[in-house]
Amino acid sequence: MIFKPYLSTRRYSLAHKVTRFVRCCVYFFISCILFHGIIVLYGAPLLESVWETFLFAVLLSTFTTLPCLCLLGPHFQIWLRVFSKNGAMSIWDNNLQITTICSVVGAWLGAFPIPLDWDRPWQVWPISCSLGATFGYVAGLFIASLWIYWNRKQLTYKSR
Repeated sequence: MIFKPYLSTRRYSLAHKVTRFVRCCVYFFISCILFHGIIVLYGAPLLESVWETFLFAVLLSTFTTLPCLCLLGPHFQIWLRVFSKNGAMSIWDNNLQITTICSVVGAWLGAFPIPLDWDRPWQVWPISCSLGATFGYVAGLFIASLWIYWNRKQLTYKSR
């Protein structure tokens, strides 16, 4: 019989993995609710388009919270460290910062064409904001990959 000590530790137990997954789902749902409230406070229709606003909040949570949950887990102290002023310690932390900021800024910039009186079908709430968030996320991925490219000498270790 082969002894596997890592199976007996709490970190790798099935119960720990299940509770971590449930906590991540709860955090994701809480972030959807928080984004929904923030979007309404920024001027989204409160009662007319509740479903559309909530789906936009889910989209923003998918672009911002889900990568953080996948990489950092449901640890609030680590999130505070990563998103503090100089808290990014690794390339993943910088990528999370860049993509999160670009997604939110893209959603905010996507709201500018809504009040214009062009009467185009893509000006209906929240299409332009969703497109802005998506383009912001893609731009954030592009900027993060450029950051990795420019800082690659600092990220690699010489083996001599």
